[in-house]
Amino acid sequence: MIIAQGGEAGGYGGSISTLALVPQAVDAVHPVPVVAAGGIADGRGLAAALVLGAVGINVGTRFLASEEAQISQEWKQMIVDAAAEDAVRVEVLNDVMPMPGSYGYGTVLRALRTPWIDTWQQRRDEAKRDAERLRGEVLPVFTQGRVHELFPGAGQGAGLIRDILPAGEIVRRIATQARQALERSSEVSM
Repeated sequence: MIIAQGGEAGGYGGSISTLALVPQAVDAVHPVPVVAAGGIADGRGLAAALVLGAVGINVGTRFLASEEAQISQEWKQMIVDAAAEDAVRVEVLNDVMPMPGSYGYGTVLRALRTPWIDTWQQRRDEAKRDAERLRGEVLPVFTQGRVHELFPGAGQGAGLIRDILPAGEIVRRIATQARQALERSSEVSM
């Protein structure tokens, strides 16, 4: 199986959108099954992925805003409060900490905007020059479990999330919404 993750996804990813990537991946690797990821947070996303030829979805941000997710309540609430445009690519992080982004897979972290991100995204040259000092600020945040203070990973699907639910309820809602979306689309005549 191949996971085709579009650039809307949270965490480290590329730049091609899920809508463009999934059908290309399906065509390129057929008959290997493709699972769609990136920007999918509800049943409409599942329905779209299936229509594009994927066999299923891999959902990240929606499950971060679940009762079971092992992240802080502050991070979960940040997701609930976010608009899609709040999930930005944090290119400056690769300037400060080049692994895994710059040296690894050529990817960039996507996270919800924070004061740190807003400040340093605009000062990338300075961040490169001061990378050692900034790493000294950033690393303790990771080791102390305070990642959400600087880099709360989340995808653009955050704009679709309005509540923190049990994971089972999220799955039920996605399945129900997908079924409804597919039924509505089959009623549309051309």
